[in-house]
Amino acid sequence: MDTLSAPQKKATLATRRPLVILALPKHDDTFTSTPYQLAVEWAKEQTVWYVSHPFTWTDFFKERRNPAVRKRWRATVAAFTTTDRYLAEHDTVTGLRVLYLPLVLPINALPPGRLYNWLSRINHRLVASAIRRMLRRESIQDYTFINSHDFYFANILSFLPRPTRSVYHCIDPIIKAYSARHGHYLEEAVARSADIVVTTSPYLKDKMDAYHPRVRCVPNAANFTLSHQATLSDTPVYPAVADIPRPRIGYVGNIERRIDYHWLTQVFTQHTQWQLVMIGPHDPTFVPSEFLALPNVHLLDPIPHHQLPQALKGFDVALVPFKKDEVSAQIYPLKLFEYLGSGKPVVTTDFNEDVVQPFRHLVHVGTTADELAQAIQDALNDTDPQRAQERIQTASHNDWTSRAQQFIDILNDDPTT
Repeated sequence: MDTLSAPQKKATLATRRPLVILALPKHDDTFTSTPYQLAVEWAKEQTVWYVSHPFTWTDFFKERRNPAVRKRWRATVAAFTTTDRYLAEHDTVTGLRVLYLPLVLPINALPPGRLYNWLSRINHRLVASAIRRMLRRESIQDYTFINSHDFYFANILSFLPRPTRSVYHCIDPIIKAYSARHGHYLEEAVARSADIVVTTSPYLKDKMDAYHPRVRCVPNAANFTLSHQATLSDTPVYPAVADIPRPRIGYVGNIERRIDYHWLTQVFTQHTQWQLVMIGPHDPTFVPSEFLALPNVHLLDPIPHHQLPQALKGFDVALVPFKKDEVSAQIYPLKLFEYLGSGKPVVTTDFNEDVVQPFRHLVHVGTTADELAQAIQDALNDTDPQRAQERIQTASHNDWTSRAQQFIDILNDDPTT
């Protein structure tokens, strides 16, 4: 006898339905990403296929020795051979299934118009063909499709078997010139075509409200189990960090336009005893020479995500040094909860009041360069174990497990289910 009520049946079907995620962030990037972390959580309960944004032929010729690019080359060979063949991997640790896409045409430099649209359709067909093969091979008919910020494939649903439900996942503002060339009009198109839109920040939700009647917000979180390893006695300090004198004020992430270099230059010029440690890829276009010239500024190469606890353990203070501008108003940084999960004192600018305000009792906030310096000093004095435990507890309530469930709950409540 079936004992489930109609709402329970609806929730069960939505939860167990296979998920196919076409994501702009690649699963094998150096840094982790929002869609990847969510996918790993969902894979604990259901079948999840992660389909990373494809490399282009230009990428292949420039980086053909890169193992990640070589896998896409094998996927390209598979795409033009046996009709039922596709290149996939099943990660037995995470449970995630990964589908590799063939190389596509490099068309982003073209202006909007007929030629771009024609070549884009070719790329759409290449990507859709690989996904269709996977769906056919796995006998998947009833599935949920999530386009996670891959607006370059705004019309991919036109080339796929119709999913039971489609979602556009807006995870970041479109800022860089490369993305903005086609990104704004493509993102509007993909948002309007979805059954529901989910964003990572209130600002992005307000933006998507103009395109769709059903928009929900699921903020970013952190891998608490990973970042919490920074508190363990057997976790070593990352060697390149350990070589730097203390006190160490640390940042992990992209070192590019969002950073307020003017404030940082002022603070670390006045406080030469503090060492600023920044770990991640840096874009020299945005990093001023006077900032780089400071002897107490240390830019380190990116580290694998699993070594994040080693970096955090070496920090005395963890820093979010973003500018307060229209771009920062749209983001919800993962690093905030990663920092809190390590138990380290956290200093941030007031880059986004929607993000900062709920945690003002736990973090030290600077609204000017002078206030930022005072916040760092206050954080260096913030050594109470009880305060550290409060930070850790807050991070534990804002992990990817809870966010993944929140996302699924939204889909379960969606009237299109």
